[in-house]
This record gives sequence, structure tokens and C-alpha cells, in this order.
Amino acid sequence: MLAQQDTLAAQDGTAIPYRHWPCQKPRAVIQISHGMAEHSKRYAPLAQAFNQAGFAVIAHDHRGHGHNRGRKLGHFADEKGWQKVTSDLAAIGALAHELYPGTPVFLLAHSMGSFIALGSLEMHPSQYAGIILSGSEYTPPLKFKAALPIAKTERLVFGPTGRSPVMSFLSFGSYNQGINQRRTRFDWLSRDPAQVDKYLQDPFCGFDCTNQLWVDLLGGLSETFAHSNLKRLPKVPFYLFAGTRDPVGRYGEGVKDLFRALQKAGIEDATLQLYPEGRHEMLNETNREEVIAQMLTWINQHIT
Repeated sequence: MLAQQDTLAAQDGTAIPYRHWPCQKPRAVIQISHGMAEHSKRYAPLAQAFNQAGFAVIAHDHRGHGHNRGRKLGHFADEKGWQKVTSDLAAIGALAHELYPGTPVFLLAHSMGSFIALGSLEMHPSQYAGIILSGSEYTPPLKFKAALPIAKTERLVFGPTGRSPVMSFLSFGSYNQGINQRRTRFDWLSRDPAQVDKYLQDPFCGFDCTNQLWVDLLGGLSETFAHSNLKRLPKVPFYLFAGTRDPVGRYGEGVKDLFRALQKAGIEDATLQLYPEGRHEMLNETNREEVIAQMLTWINQHIT
């Protein structure tokens, strides 16, 4: 089914654009939180697969992304950006419950979207039936706190809406180093060249984020990954999946650390699925049909 497009007013009055793939009498609703330098429209093929399985889908564009560009692409906000994007996610979750009362809602969050999801879950009451994290990872908060002064210095030098070459290299710029016979600078996303080319040809993908976004993100992660805050996560089932060649997840080690951190925080029903040789976007990988099928199996097992 084609997506219906609309906006939802955020707490600060900002219009949050979202896409809704409806389904007659859905067995569940899937809310999607996309990653950095991409947008919700990229998840249309996945949404159609969910529709065919009997699930409705709703996905919004984070601030500074897709149709939610505000002042500038790659910029959350001039101030309190982390609080705003985590609040937006909670608002879309509430909308999903409002659209389908009594229907279980699952949250699927990818990469940076998974970090926003964890931060939102810690700060806002939620009623999700389960949480699915794609291409995520855990890093001790002290490392984020150590990186924060670098981002703040870059903000001082290049301005809040400037783009730092240093921050760019430390993120996307370094991720291709583990790829042999590199064809493009985004080969780390997927082994499927057609999917990489789609990303490269999309004007709303692959951009550098602003210095202020990095300050917001690093500050938010230093709080989100504190054990005292992880313990505030809802005690619902978690499903983590990633590729073993994903540089964001430190080639499988970062997502293993996240799995252990969740267990330590009291999440008793947690599942970890690693795909050998898979890169960052497992939902756009050469074995994506297998990835989606296993995710659907997990969801079906956890529908109450």
C-alpha cells in the first residue's frame, strides 16, 4: 500500500512529517526510527513487506532529515536537539497507539535511530510490545564524554551549523577502511552495489551533519548509556541484529556489548542475531529477505 503522508505537532510546535502505511485490522503496528543521513521513505519496501504480513507501519523523519529539514539538513536544532528528537519519537509512538487502539506496537530503530530510541525510552513512558534495534552498538559513556570536547571545539571553530572535517572523518569518513576493493565511499553500508548506488543518488542521504548535531548526539549518548539510565528502559522483549562487517557496531563486538548491557540493565528477554559478512544496513543487504523473515518470526512470537 502507498504511504499516507502527514505531520504531527511536536511539543515545541514543530511539524514532524511522517509516513503511514495503513493496514486493515493489523495484528501489530511497526514504528520505524531511521538512521543518520537518511530518511523514512527509504523504508517503503520494508513497510510493504510488513503490510503483507498484516502489520501497519508508521515512520517519521528525524529533525534535520528528509522532509524535516528545518533550518538545515543534518541539524537537529539550535538548542536542546537531543531532547527534541527523543520527544518526537515518543510523540509518534503515542500517535501509533491512537491510530490503532488496543493493537501492539513494536519499535524498529536503526543506527542513530536506535540511539534516539533508547534515549526516548529512558525519558518518556512507553507501551511498546517489543523493541528491535538494527545496526546499533554500546560504547561506555566515558568515551562519549571524552569525544564531546572535540565536537565542542569544532563547533567553536566552524560554527554550530558548520560541518567539521574531523567529525566527518571520525564517522562516515573512516567506515570504509575495512572494505577491500572499495567502489564508492559508502560501500560499508551494503554488499549490494544497487543499494549503495540508490543511497548515493538520493539527495537526502549521505550528507555531513552539523557540529551542533554532533554535540547533541555525543551528549545524549553519554547519558543514554549510563547504567543508571539503561535500567530505566521498559522491561519488554528486545531483538538486536547486525552484520559482522558493520563498522558502526565495531564488527559485531559493539552490538554484543549492547546485548550484555541490556541484560545487565534487567532486560530478561533479549535476542541477538549476527549475520556473517553483513555490513551496516542489513535491511538492504544481499540477504535482506532472510533478515526480514527472521525479524517477522520474532515479532510474531511476541505479539500478545
